[in-house]
Amino acid sequence: MPGAFGSYRDGFELFNRARSDNKNDFAVAGASHYDLYDQPKYTTQALEKLESFFEENL
Repeated sequence: MPGAFGSYRDGFELFNRARSDNKNDFAVAGASHYDLYDQPKYTTQALEKLESFFEENL
């Protein structure tokens, strides 16, 4: 969902600029930017993805 403030577009711009080949994008279906602050239905999905990335790469 593109949203009203450009963060969706900006996120893809930053993603494309990242020099690493070890990257992926992940959108939580149905969630807005603000839903990812405090809605467990959405934050759980995002945190699981981040956790696995950090475990593999840090």
